[in-house]
Amino acid sequence: MKKMIIRLSGLLVLAVLVAACSAPAANPAPAAAKPVEQAASGNVDIQMKSFAFNPKEVTVKVGTKVIWTNMDSAGHDVKATDGSWGSDTLNTGQSFSMIFDKEGTYLYVCTFHAGMIGTVIVTP
Repeated sequence: MKKMIIRLSGLLVLAVLVAACSAPAANPAPAAAKPVEQAASGNVDIQMKSFAFNPKEVTVKVGTKVIWTNMDSAGHDVKATDGSWGSDTLNTGQSFSMIFDKEGTYLYVCTFHAGMIGTVIVTP
């Protein structure tokens, strides 16, 4: 009887291991964010979702309007790291936009959530 219980226990452990190995991951690693390129006449949308800017980096032409929209339940803001521009607090569904009229690399953050960082690269 003892041997049978040991064998059944072993089979149960094996079944659990096989099921765990074949189940999809609960939180698969996100794909690497790719820069978004947009023509000067268009807009680029960035979502604040899951406490991150998505996409994290965009490359745009001079004159492009970038629009940030808060899709989270928490408030966020968008502030240049050099303090030259920024939004007020954006609640769920609210947006902030800016037209980038000069070449350069613009780093920005959400001042409420240290891990929320992003970059707008403006090309001619």
